[in-house]
This record gives sequence, C-alpha cells and structure tokens, in this order.
Amino acid sequence: MGVFFLYLFIASATPIFMWIEKRWLAVASLPLLFVMWIMSGFYVMDMLTPMTHTIFMIITTFNVLVAHVAAFLLYIRPEWWKRYAAG
Repeated sequence: MGVFFLYLFIASATPIFMWIEKRWLAVASLPLLFVMWIMSGFYVMDMLTPMTHTIFMIITTFNVLVAHVAAFLLYIRPEWWKRYAAG
C-alpha cells in the first residue's frame, strides 16, 4: 500500500516538472490525475466495485507510465543529444 501511494505522489508531481518544457503533456495528464485522486479516496474507503477497481488500476498505471516517459523526455533525452552531438 505504501508503494502505491508513493507512485500516486510521483505521478501527481509530474505535471509540475513538465510545465515549462512540455506543457501539452502536463495539461493532458491533469484530468487523469484528478480521477486517480478521487478514485484513490474510494479505494481507501473500500468502496470500489471490481470494475471500478480495474479502471482505477489502469488509470494509475497509465499515470505512472506518463511520469516515466516525462522523466525520459525532460532529463535523459537532452543529455543523449548533448553527448552524441558533441561526439
């Protein structure tokens, strides 16, 4: 459960880091973040049906993937371009 909430906070902080360079990706992830937080409240209160639980896990997984893609686009890819352009 602790790892789940850790990823919930990481996925929620992602739009802040993307706001300057990739604003379109930050704005696109905001609706899913809102849904993820609302559904996490239902998850904690144990009010999810099996179908909504599945949807919640899909949305959470998608948001974590977006967070990882954003980290790649913002931090790793520019370093690769610098390294190979100078090469």
